[in-house]
Amino acid sequence: MSTGERRMAARANQRAAAFIRHQMLGDHEAMHYVLTDASEDDTARLAFITALASIAATLGATTMGRERSLAYFQVVAQSSAALEAADDIDRYFDQP
Repeated sequence: MSTGERRMAARANQRAAAFIRHQMLGDHEAMHYVLTDASEDDTARLAFITALASIAATLGATTMGRERSLAYFQVVAQSSAALEAADDIDRYFDQP
């Protein structure tokens, strides 16, 4: 890994950690900044997503165990796929 790649990975990890921290605190303005900053180009987006996935997997496995974490992420993927394909996605979010 080159010096530039290491710096890019470090920045991606910083963004991902900040995103998770701000999401946990409910700081939407900070999350917007992190996402805007991470969207500067395709490489930055991929690095951010990879770092975010790595942190999520580590936290999930640590808190829930490997198998429960894998099952949880499978449910998230399946429900997200169903929402993405829904004719009226808004009705799932407009319910009280």
